[in-house]
Amino acid sequence: MRKIQILIIFLWANTVVFGQTAASADALFQEGNYAEAREQYGRLVKSYPNHALYLYRYARCAQELGDYTTAIKYFELSGNRYDLKHFHLAEVCMKMWYVEDAITAYQTYLTRPNIDSARATYVQQQIHYAERLQRYLRRVEKLHVIDSIDVALDRMLDAFTLSAEAGTLSYDSLGQVMYTNQRGDRKLWTEMNDATAYIVTSHRLLDQWTSADTMPEVVNQFSKQINPYILSDGVTLYYAACDTNGFGGYDLYVTRYNTSTETYTNPENLGLPYNSPANEYLLAIDEGKKIGYLATDRFSAKDSVRIYSFVPTEYKQYWREISRDSLIAYAQLKSYIQAEKDIESISEDSMMQDEKDHKVIFFALNDSVVYTSLDDFRSPQARKLYQDWEKKRKQLQQDKEQLAELRLQYSESNVNQQKKIAPTILKLEKQQSQSTAECNQLLYSVQEVELSHKQ
Repeated sequence: MRKIQILIIFLWANTVVFGQTAASADALFQEGNYAEAREQYGRLVKSYPNHALYLYRYARCAQELGDYTTAIKYFELSGNRYDLKHFHLAEVCMKMWYVEDAITAYQTYLTRPNIDSARATYVQQQIHYAERLQRYLRRVEKLHVIDSIDVALDRMLDAFTLSAEAGTLSYDSLGQVMYTNQRGDRKLWTEMNDATAYIVTSHRLLDQWTSADTMPEVVNQFSKQINPYILSDGVTLYYAACDTNGFGGYDLYVTRYNTSTETYTNPENLGLPYNSPANEYLLAIDEGKKIGYLATDRFSAKDSVRIYSFVPTEYKQYWREISRDSLIAYAQLKSYIQAEKDIESISEDSMMQDEKDHKVIFFALNDSVVYTSLDDFRSPQARKLYQDWEKKRKQLQQDKEQLAELRLQYSESNVNQQKKIAPTILKLEKQQSQSTAECNQLLYSVQEVELSHKQ
């Protein structure tokens, strides 16, 4: 009898202690003291591993403290008793970029009764954003990073060491980034009009500059567009813009001037890993030095940016058949391919001379003769035609990639978006057909001129 009484007293005392722990944990949670509340709920979870409230609250504490992996685990263990569980689980999955899981959790939450209309609207917006992110995660480009440094935002251009052939980047009197081309006869910059920032251009005629001319509407179609940069081809324009259909903040876009139609193509979001939910301010590629620069504040302190230097590749390469976490890490630039390149030890002149003298090619002159160097050409005219053909072929490949991107975008868009995309696709298809014919004609001319010279 004595033993039974002792056992009853022990159980009662134990219940009181755990009751006090639960009350204390609840009070700490309501106060927003998530660190101490997590410790309390951790002890309760160990004693009551199937208790839905303790599991749910432990997950919520982990969520508030940024321990998203733990939060996901305990949200899933907590069951479906609490309506907000699926909402918070979705929010955590979005933080981790687990977009498929986030979409499922958001959609499950929307099936719950009596959802606040404002929150329901927010959830629908989050689902659309997750679906957009899901599409971009299918095509994460491989980036070969040389180095990264953090600089003050207002000193961003100090890290962009461009060669003379790549033009110059500078600040205008208002602190806006201005690009001037290699010849020094064209410049682009940003002008403000109320809350809108749009890109303008000016040309130098003799010793005077023309008045600022606003770039076409297709370029300035967003609420804000800043920091233009044009490749040495004179037609490829990179810039940053704020778009409600982007990743958030400023995203990087590219558009190209079509000389045959005298119009710019619809700007294309550069996707991952170039963009992120943070701000991406500027992209520049020095084709002569074979180095690119990307300015972003995704991992930097306030009022500073991180500048990535990278090696641009001739053709895009995408990550395939890797784990979800690895893909996301590459997409966020938490991981990247380390480029093995000592930029400082290679002078511009020696690099360009080496490319000219030792570039390896593979050109079938006929069924029995294959050229592997530009020096193999006996005809200077044929050599020049070959270089024109190679340039045309590369441009054709870029156009094909852009067309493939647009077709993918078209297949995943709604009817209204498809109506906007369709004209650009049709125009590119026509342009590609014409470029293919021109490319084939150039190839024939190279062979004809070289063979006639050899005879």
